[in-house]
Amino acid sequence: MQDILKYINSVEGVIGSAVFSDKGSVLANAFPALIDASSLKKAAALVLECSHGLQISQTLDILDLRYSDGRILAKSFTGATLFLLCTKNINLQMLSITLNLAVKKLEPKLPRETAPSPPSAVSPAMPAESASADGILRLAVGHLANKQASASFDSLGMIAVSQPTFTYISEYYKIPFKKLILTNAGANTSGTFPVMVMKDMDPQYDGTIVVGPGIEKKLKVGEGDKVEVKIG
Repeated sequence: MQDILKYINSVEGVIGSAVFSDKGSVLANAFPALIDASSLKKAAALVLECSHGLQISQTLDILDLRYSDGRILAKSFTGATLFLLCTKNINLQMLSITLNLAVKKLEPKLPRETAPSPPSAVSPAMPAESASADGILRLAVGHLANKQASASFDSLGMIAVSQPTFTYISEYYKIPFKKLILTNAGANTSGTFPVMVMKDMDPQYDGTIVVGPGIEKKLKVGEGDKVEVKIG
C-alpha cells in the first residue's frame, strides 16, 4: 500500500495520504512526520462517522472539505476510504483519475476480515411504550455526552439515531428513510430533519432520538421528553 500512497503523493498539491478501514483504523499512511499517528486515528474515526451518518458512499464519489489554507478529500471504496490532505489549489479533475487507478490497486491489498456472525432474527428491543394505538411512534429525546460532537451535527440541522433505532423505525413504518418528522404535541412544535445513523453509538442511546441544543430549542423539548416520530 505504501508504494500506492507515494504514487498519489506525487501528484502536485497532495501533501499526504492514508487508507482507513471501514472500522476506523489506519491501514497505511504516507504523511509528513509532523502529523502523528494519534491525529490520523482521530481523523479515521471522524471520516467513519461522517461516511455512515451522511451516507457518503451512496451519494458522493469524493467528499471535499475546503479550508482557508487547504483541502481534505475522502474517497470511499469497498472496505476502506482514501484520505488526502491537499493544498487549496489542487486540480481535483486530474487527481480523480489518479485516485480511481489507486483504488483498483488498493482493493486486493486490503486485509481480509472474518465473516461476522449472522444477525439475530429478533428486532432490536425498544421501549414497550414507544408504539401506540394511534399508529404513531413516540420515542424519547436523548443528548450525546460529547457536546462537541452534538453541536457538530446540530450545526448541520441533523438529528442522530443508533443503528438499532434506525432499523426499528424502518421496520415500524415498513420503509427506509433519510429524514424524520419530529413533533412535540404538547408545545405544538415540529420539524423535518435529515438523519445521521451512528453505527458505533453507545447502546444507551437505542430507542432515542439524539438532538443537539438548536433543535431541542426549536422543538421545546428536554432530555427524556417523548416526541412523535414520522417518516419525512
